[in-house]
This record gives sequence, C-alpha cells and structure tokens, in this order.
Amino acid sequence: MTQEKTNVTIIGGGIVGSLLALILGSNGLKVVLVERDSLENLNSRSYDGRSYAINAGSQRLLAALDIWGKIVKDVQIVSEVFLQQGVDTSHPQPFELNFFDHEIANSPIFYMVEDRFLRRVILSEVTNCININHLTKRIVKRQKTVDGGIEITLNDGQSIKAEVAIGADGFPSESAGRAKIKNFSQNYNQSSITGVVRHINSHNNQAFQYFLPTGPFAILPLTGNRSCYVWTIDTNEAKRIKALDDMSFLERLMKVFDNRRGKIELDTPSSIFPISLALADNLVKEKFALIGDSAHNIHPIAGQGLNLGIRDVACLSEILISARRCGEDIGGANVLRRYSKWRTSDILTTALFTDITNKIFSNEDAFLKIVRGISFDFIGKSTILKKILMKEASGLTGDVPRLLQGKNI
Repeated sequence: MTQEKTNVTIIGGGIVGSLLALILGSNGLKVVLVERDSLENLNSRSYDGRSYAINAGSQRLLAALDIWGKIVKDVQIVSEVFLQQGVDTSHPQPFELNFFDHEIANSPIFYMVEDRFLRRVILSEVTNCININHLTKRIVKRQKTVDGGIEITLNDGQSIKAEVAIGADGFPSESAGRAKIKNFSQNYNQSSITGVVRHINSHNNQAFQYFLPTGPFAILPLTGNRSCYVWTIDTNEAKRIKALDDMSFLERLMKVFDNRRGKIELDTPSSIFPISLALADNLVKEKFALIGDSAHNIHPIAGQGLNLGIRDVACLSEILISARRCGEDIGGANVLRRYSKWRTSDILTTALFTDITNKIFSNEDAFLKIVRGISFDFIGKSTILKKILMKEASGLTGDVPRLLQGKNI
C-alpha cells in the first residue's frame, strides 16, 4: 500500500473544498484534494441551472484569488431586491420591503453566478497549482489519527498522512461521521424546485422573493433575459409538480411568476432538493475540521449557504497559514480551536435567522400576517435598519478575515 505525506488533506472537491485547497496551496502548503467525482464530470459544460447568490465578502475573496476577473463577464449584478409576503402564489399582499443599491453607495446588493462558470474556473486554478494533488474518482474508506497526524485511506488502497484533514464532502458528511461528530438536524418537510427560464421582459437587475404560506419563492436575475427560480414548497407537492411534463410544469410556473418577467420558457430542466437544517455539534475534532455544508446545512431562504461556506474557508485558511508561519502544528488542538471559536457564532446566528424566517413566513396564521406586514413597513421606513440588514447580508460585519476584505493573507 502506497503512502503519501502532505500538510493538509481535504475530503470533498466542490467549490468550498477547492477554494480552501487553492488558498492553502498558493501559500506554500502541500494539499491533497480528494474528490469522488471524475475530472470529466467536474469539467463538464453541462448546464443544469445551479446558481449562487454571491455577497460582497465572497466577491472580494474571489477577486483576491484572481478568480473574479475570469468569471465577471458571466456575472449578473443585483441592484434592487423586493421582498413581499403573499396570501397565495399569485396574490401578494401590499406590505413589502425593498432594498436598492443607492442605499449602499451604489454597490451591487449581491451578484448571481452560475455554477457552470464558477466551478470550471476554480477547477482550472486548482489544476495549475503545483502544491495541490487533485485525486478524482476516489472515495475515502477510513480516517484515523496516528503518530501526531491523521491518516486517510482511499478505495484504491492509497494512504495519505497529513497534519490535518478537512471535511468538505457536503451534507450528510461521511467524514464527520467517521470523526464521530454528531449533528443537530431538523427536517422542514419542504423541497426546493430550481431551474432557469428565459423571458420576454428585461429583469432590470431586480430580484424578487415572495414569502408564501407554502414556502418562499425567489426569482433571481441571470445574464441575458434569463432568471433562476427557487420554489420551496411541501415535499410531496414538490415531487408531484416536478413529475409533470414540461408543458404542464411551465403552466404551473407561469402562475407563480404572475407575469413578473412577461412570457417565460424553460431554459433548463428543473431540479429538486430536499430542505433541512443540520448543524454539527463540533466544528473540530482531533486533527480534523469541518467546513461548508459538512458543518452546516441551512434553509435557502436567504441565499446564504455558499457564502457561509466561503466564510469558513476564509477563516480556516487564515488560521492555518498564520499557524504554519509561526511554526505551530497546524493540526494542533489550539490552532483548530481558534477556527471553531471564530466561526461558531456566525454559523449559529445565520442558521437561526433562516430557520425563524422560514417558520414565521411559511404559514397562514392571521396574526402573524399582520405582524409581518407591519414589520416590513417599519423596516422599510427606517434607513438605519435597512443599512444594518444589508451590511449583515454582505458578510462584512464582525471580525472579518483578510480575504473577505480583499486582502491577501
């Protein structure tokens, strides 16, 4: 059995795991990035409509890594956001809360980036980094601490010994399970139907989110006359709608859109994702740490999932690189504890916010309808409160890591 020695082993080569590998590798650490998918699939130009809302902090990190300039032509800015509660899928109530870019010095409120563009550029950067050994079509079979490090055994018999291993394999995380890290979980009994449509009318850089009794419905602009939709409803109903033929599905979708983009047509097939809340009991264990969806799986109601994972990456990379420069054991308990302390509050706050928001809005309680409407009206008339909310959503509050400020480590 062959064994490779490295500084860091990252289990999971998605966007979050790959970004961490790229940052560490670019700063002189040797990294093994283990991914179960094939290189052909990772580099595929297939178009399934997956898109991400990127906030200001994540944008600055991507710019600092010289990634943003390579995708910017395919990025859609969002300059206006309209939040509105509704009594059903096509009759919104008069109470609404709106955000505009001129309220934050004319900076975009957030950016929309399609997975197919972001993923391929990151993969190219990973491939060109001499300090990253990217192992694809590999599955981790075992992980154990040994001789002051951690040993990862793959399905092909290869063994990798590292100073620290990072779980970035998504939810549910097998690496967390092997490390005996439990999680708190809650099933919302909701699923999101997602996809992309083309439409006649310009989206004018506007995003809409309607809080309906059955769950939130978001319309998010993409480049060209296209928009991504995220339609969250009861899981059984979502499965029934997803199973419709294209014409019947489009008819249902047009009713939900309520002519907000003019005539629409499907640009991608729809996908369906179950929604749940899951938070790891611990972010770290001996010689091991969790990032991204492996550490926290939250409701998509605020579009913060990827941004939360990128904040994990920014914090952990800064801690590991700084520890390395100071001659510390990067897998040591004191080093990993710094990461846990830095991230726990933000993760809990974001998870709690999305959970409470979904529960407050995804119901037909008459009293809550009135409270929600009054709250929207009150916040909408308060410039200070609106700026606070927009600042929080930007990812630039609290102890901001250097990469989220656009600075190198």
